[in-house]
Order: sequence, then C-alpha cells, then structure tokens
Amino acid sequence: MSEKAIPYYEETQKRNFSQKFRKVKNTVLLLLAYSCPINKWRIGLHRWRGVKIGKNVYIGMHCHLDNLYPEYIVIDDNASVNSDSMLLTHFNPMKSFAPIMKARVAPIHICKGAIIAVRSTILPGVKVGKNAIVSAGSVVEKNVPEYTLVRGNPAKIVTEYKILMEK
Repeated sequence: MSEKAIPYYEETQKRNFSQKFRKVKNTVLLLLAYSCPINKWRIGLHRWRGVKIGKNVYIGMHCHLDNLYPEYIVIDDNASVNSDSMLLTHFNPMKSFAPIMKARVAPIHICKGAIIAVRSTILPGVKVGKNAIVSAGSVVEKNVPEYTLVRGNPAKIVTEYKILMEK
C-alpha cells in the first residue's frame, strides 16, 4: 500500500451511508479495544477493524490505532505497541492549508520484534525496522532503521545495536 491523496477535512463531512457506517463501526471497535483489559481481545478487535497484526503481538491499553484508515497499519510478529501510543496513518487539514500541506494517507509498518514504548506517536508513512526501539514519548516522522534505538520529538537515532543482538 502506498501513500495516496485523500479529501481535505471539509470534504470528509459529505459522506454517504456506507462511509458513515464504516466510521461508526471503526469508532465503536476502537473504543472497545482502547479499554479492553485482555490483549488477545484487543488484538481481535483491531483485526476486525482491518489492522494487519502478526503472531505474538502485544498492544497495550489506551492505544489509538488510526480510526479512519486502520487497514493501512501492519504490525509484524513479536512486535509491541505499548500503552497510550498513537499510530496515525492519515492527515487531513482544513482546505485553507492546501497551498502548504496536502491531505494524505500513508501506511505504517511496525516490523518483526520492534518495540514502540509508552506514549509514542508514529506518523503516516513510517516504517519501524526489525527489532528497533522507539523510546517512550517519542514522535516518529521518519523511518527507523532495524536494530536502532530512537527517542525524542522529532525522534533521532540514539544508538545502533545489531552487533549486540547477534551475540
């Protein structure tokens, strides 16, 4: 799935019945998953919304996985998205901002073994590499290489540790 243009905010208010139903369904399932105390059920609810989730994945409570485009989120095996984190696949500003920023949706891919620590935000179009770690409270706007620790706002590389994982 690649990045695509989407309507600006004002245009999203003109939805047909099936679009409205889809939004309500996604919202209800997101709210149920948001506070569900059982990880297996949270994962099931997110899968029902369209999020592609591998095996042995942990998704913490109070995580917000994009409401409008959950099908643009892929979480591979053994990955972890910890509590209060946000995965946002779309951005649709008011049309008055069109000259400086475009409305868009882009996929998020959390690769095998990656860890997204508490209260982190992953923005549209980001790939978090294999066994990478996003430190708590970070805002990730660019791809994270595999076996790398990033932190901050915006997230910056702190260290690479592939050699340590091979021992």
